[in-house]
Amino acid sequence: MIAVAVISGVAGWQLHDWVKGAGVQQHQIELGTGIDAPETLIQQPVRAFGERNEAVVPTAPMGQSAPMVQNALAQIEALFAALYEADTDAEAQIETQLHQLISGHTKELTDQERWSDLLVFRQRLVILDPNTAEHHYQLAQVQTQLQLYDQALYSLYFILQDAVMGPKAQALEQYIKKRIRFAQSITVPLIKEGAHHVVEATLNRGKLRLLLDTGASITTLTPSAARRLDLPYDQARSITLTTAGGLVSAPLIEVQEFEVGDASVQRLQVGIVPLSGNQSFDGLLGMNFLQQFASSIDQQEGVLRLGEKS
Repeated sequence: MIAVAVISGVAGWQLHDWVKGAGVQQHQIELGTGIDAPETLIQQPVRAFGERNEAVVPTAPMGQSAPMVQNALAQIEALFAALYEADTDAEAQIETQLHQLISGHTKELTDQERWSDLLVFRQRLVILDPNTAEHHYQLAQVQTQLQLYDQALYSLYFILQDAVMGPKAQALEQYIKKRIRFAQSITVPLIKEGAHHVVEATLNRGKLRLLLDTGASITTLTPSAARRLDLPYDQARSITLTTAGGLVSAPLIEVQEFEVGDASVQRLQVGIVPLSGNQSFDGLLGMNFLQQFASSIDQQEGVLRLGEKS
């Protein structure tokens, strides 16, 4: 039987809900979001990872899609047929009609969260106009929305080097690969040092050695680690932390991405606090990172497991 234990506290630092300044002010930490999706990705209510909504996973052929989708596709097919035979003067008008029809129908299906119909619609557009990279990208977005990750990666494969859509396709590809790894939970090696567990983190392409501490409300870095990573904090606002030695005032900064293994949190709040005693550590990995995930320590395997919260 594998022994799994909840991470135990080390320093027990707690964030007070007030900020040092001219008087006492209410202050609330803004947390990150775990995995950051490309901003163009259609958003839908979050499900437990791997949980499929059978109502939206397409299994029916095009002929069984909604009449609205079939009618729109019939109009689009007619316009494509006309485009192939049109002279130069008529091409621009037909292309404008196509753009308006495709955009309008996509917006309508998206607003109604009719993902399976949108998938059928986008699949047909790729068949009708395979040389337009944006159709492949939009299809991959819908497939990602439905957690059809293998299909989405296949759709993106054809446009990864496209001059215009390539960067977006590569960003979406990386997002999908993170989601696939995340589905199986991320394992982070633990370094046992005395009674403490240490993990390696990455920030600004620099490596950090952090103590795990669920008693710490926020993640912290030592001043020397912050300087090494070129993180300015002299002008940062101050917060008050409770430490084993009492209350301390500490600068609070926000970093764009904080990574532990393949897990990352965007816009993470980090306090700059000296560590008393052992100076071989660069700070503490606190709850504002860990609570973004379902986290546990596997004592037998010597790893920290990070999965998606239900």
